[in-house]
Amino acid sequence: MAADAGLAGLAADTASRVPDPPGLDQVVEEAGRQRLAAYYLYTALIAGLIGDDDLPPERWPPRLAEPMRRMGLARFAPRTPRGLDAQLTVAEQATRRRPDRRVAFEGLLVDLINRRAFGPLCGDADQVRLARPGRRDGLDIELIKDGRVAARCRAEDHWELVAQQLASAAQGQDSLPAVSHPSQATRWLEETGISHAVSTTVTLAVSIHPLGAAAGLGTRVIRSRIEADREHADAFRRLGQSLDALRTQASDELRDVRRR
Repeated sequence: MAADAGLAGLAADTASRVPDPPGLDQVVEEAGRQRLAAYYLYTALIAGLIGDDDLPPERWPPRLAEPMRRMGLARFAPRTPRGLDAQLTVAEQATRRRPDRRVAFEGLLVDLINRRAFGPLCGDADQVRLARPGRRDGLDIELIKDGRVAARCRAEDHWELVAQQLASAAQGQDSLPAVSHPSQATRWLEETGISHAVSTTVTLAVSIHPLGAAAGLGTRVIRSRIEADREHADAFRRLGQSLDALRTQASDELRDVRRR
C-alpha cells in the first residue's frame, strides 16, 4: 500500500509539472532523432569534418550544419563530449579519443561499402580500397573493377551514410550485421538509411537514392535498431543451437568410444 501511495503521489506531481505530456509516438521520434544527431556529430568527428571543440552548433561547418538543419537534428545534438559519450558504445567512445580516429573511420567505411551495407557499388565495381597515402588530409577511396582502379572519391564525402548506419545499428554492439544478398541490402537501406541526396559533383563509391522528406526519421532509427537487435538475437540463438548439436554429437562419439 505504501508503494502504491508513493507512485500515486509521483504521478500527481508529474501531471502538475507536465500537464500536457507528449504521446508515445512523439517520444519515440525524438529519441531516434537524438540518437541520429549524436552519431552525426560522432562521425563528423572521426571523419575529420570537425574537431573536439566544435560540438556546439555555432561552430559547425556548412556540410555538417546543413543536413542537421534539414533533418531537424540541431536541437537534439549533444553540446559537450560527455553528452556525446552518453549516446555511444564503449568502443566508440574509445575511438573518438584516438589520435588516429580518422584511420578508424576510413577502415570502417571501406568495410561497410564492401559488405554492401549501402547497396551495390557504382559502375558494378567489385570492391573498394583505400589508396596509398598521398595526402595529409586523408586517403582517397579507389573503386576496383576487374583488378584495376575504375574511379576515386574522398573518404570523408561518405561520412553522412556512415552516421546513418551507425545510428541504426544494434545498441551495445560494436559490429554491424553483414549483408549477404542485394535484396537484404536494399531492405537494410530502406529501414536504416534515412538517406538524402549528396552533392552530384561528388563521385560516390555506392549507389544511393534519396528517400524523400525528413518526416519520421527518428521513428525509423528506433525501428531499425529493434530489427538489428532481433537479427543479433537470432544469430546468437542459431549459434547456441549449433553448439548444442556439437555437444550432443561429441557426447555420442565419446559414449561409442567408451563402449569399445
